[in-house]
Amino acid sequence: MAQSEFMKTMEQNEYFKSLPPFVQENIVQGGVVVNSEEDLRRVAEHLLAEPGPH
Repeated sequence: MAQSEFMKTMEQNEYFKSLPPFVQENIVQGGVVVNSEEDLRRVAEHLLAEPGPH
């Protein structure tokens, strides 16, 4: 799967770095294409809202 330009540097993004480790891992390993910080926030909010062990 092709990475977006945003994803190539996403791990240096301040918002990404502020997320809990389980959310970061899910985003990186989940195969979701993130094209902007807005997309990142949407995905992270979804993951944080899901019930389950954190």
